[in-house]
Formats: sequence, structure tokens, C-alpha cells
Amino acid sequence: MINEITPIETYTIEGKKVHVKRDDLMGDGKEHPPWGKLTAVQNVLNHLNPQKPIIHLTVYGSWTGWALSEVTKELGYEFIMAYPDSKKFPKQQLERAPNLCPIKPNMMKIMYNKVGQIAREKDYIRLPYAFDHHVYIETQRKRLQEVKKELDFDHLVVSSGSGVTCLGFVLEHEPYPTLFETRSERTFHTICVSGENTIKKKFADHQIQASGQIEIIKSEFEFDDMMEWYETPFPCNEFWDKKAWYWLEKNISKFDGEILFWNLGGNW
Repeated sequence: MINEITPIETYTIEGKKVHVKRDDLMGDGKEHPPWGKLTAVQNVLNHLNPQKPIIHLTVYGSWTGWALSEVTKELGYEFIMAYPDSKKFPKQQLERAPNLCPIKPNMMKIMYNKVGQIAREKDYIRLPYAFDHHVYIETQRKRLQEVKKELDFDHLVVSSGSGVTCLGFVLEHEPYPTLFETRSERTFHTICVSGENTIKKKFADHQIQASGQIEIIKSEFEFDDMMEWYETPFPCNEFWDKKAWYWLEKNISKFDGEILFWNLGGNW
């Protein structure tokens, strides 16, 4: 069962309160992955209502394959998990998928295009890259909308990969008009391990530009650096969220006002 209503907990960094949206608790880590994208993925699938098999690429570090394996099973859809065929890819992820499609490991764009080729040849439905779909973005936007009913905060900090998930957050974090007003004290910060330009382009599609109030920060740590030496007070995905919490700890002095850290994933 997916837990749509996840708690907000409060922690302290150097005497300052930080509210944490524990979306890693959306899945129990047994049936569903500890991942805050489950409802958005489910809503996309409900919107598509596919009559053909679905194929999607999952990569090392992502919960995508596990999530889709469970959600499609619950909805009665057929799912094929494409994945880079390497010894590095965890077997426990593969064991969850009913149908597997191994592909040659390569750059993300090349693998994604390969999956598209397979979809055309087999007459499968390929889900959009990073679930870049208006239903997905709107779901994440509404999740923040619900939090705002419960918590009044000034600053939002969240990790990002492609920028699709945090796009819903920044759209709801009142970019129109308050984030773009020079006197606004409200800010948005996303810490990424991919290139900043990827997120800038995604934001630009919605007329959002990086600024002093909308900050896109490249982590000092590489994607596959698990940061095993660094402990967080709650489970964080080592590839994304852990790096964002580290950045917040190191930059806490720049914040005045209420802070919300949105934790998307638990320990890998």
C-alpha cells in the first residue's frame, strides 16, 4: 500500500529548525520502494490507461524499475523493465520485475533511444524520460500544495536529477509572483548531480529562470559517491538526497526563516 500522507519532522542544524518532508516513507521499503514519486507515477499510468505493454528504462541508483513493477501489477498492466546489463546492477531490483529487457550499458541518452527503438519494433508504450508528463508534474505540485496548508515556510530545499520532480515543487512554491519579486524573502534551492543546464532547460520550458531566489547548485560529490562517511538523521538516497542534506548543513548560515527540506528517497 502506498502511503500518500507522509509526515513532516523537525530537526535542528546549528540551532536552526529544519522541517523535513519524509516522502521516503511513501513506500515501506518492502512492497514499494522508499520513494516519494510513487503517487505521481501511479497517476501517470492511470492517465495513460495503456492497452499495450509498457517499457521503461531504469538505471543504477533509481527506484523506477521496482516502483513500476509493483504499480503496474496493481493496475493490471504489463511492464517490461529495460536496464543496463552490467554486474553493477543490483539483482534484487531485477527479481522484482516480471519481464526484463537487458540493453548494452552506455550513456543515458543512447540507452533511452535504444529503448525507444525497441518500443517501436515491439509496439510497446515507452514512458517519457524521467516521467516528464503534465500529470506527474501536477501531482508533485499538489503534494506541496497540501504541505502549505500545514506548514508556513520560506525556503524549500530539494535534490534533483532531471529537474522534472522539483519542477512541480518550484511551480507551487509561489514563483508567480513572490519568487520573482525583488523584495521576496522566499527562496528555492535544488542540489543536483547532473549538469545544471539540464535543470535550467526544464525550468525554462515553464518560464522559470535561475536567480538569486531560485538556485540550482551542482553538488561537489559525484553521483556514485555514496558518502558512506557522512550520516544523516533520517534515511536519504545516497545518490541524490544525501548530497542535498549535506549542502544544507554546510550552508545553513545563509538561511533566515522557516526551512523545508523535501526528502524524496530513503537509503539505497
